[in-house]
Amino acid sequence: MIKNNNKNRRIKKIFQWREYLNWKKMTAQQKINFKRACLFPLAAYLIYSFLLEFTFPILIILSICYLVRFMNKNKLIK
Repeated sequence: MIKNNNKNRRIKKIFQWREYLNWKKMTAQQKINFKRACLFPLAAYLIYSFLLEFTFPILIILSICYLVRFMNKNKLIK
């Protein structure tokens, strides 16, 4: 088998926790990625709590809209 010499190839880092601890040395892109990673669980929780609270009213409103649309489907409009 042929061995490829990939020592010079740059590997993308996935887990960068040691780099995230040093905020001043981070690039702008790394700062944005860190903020997104921290805010994603908060956004997911807010969406979950909103849907948990308002699922039935949203479904009722959508069903009424589709019912009205279905009822007016065959009527002619002048």
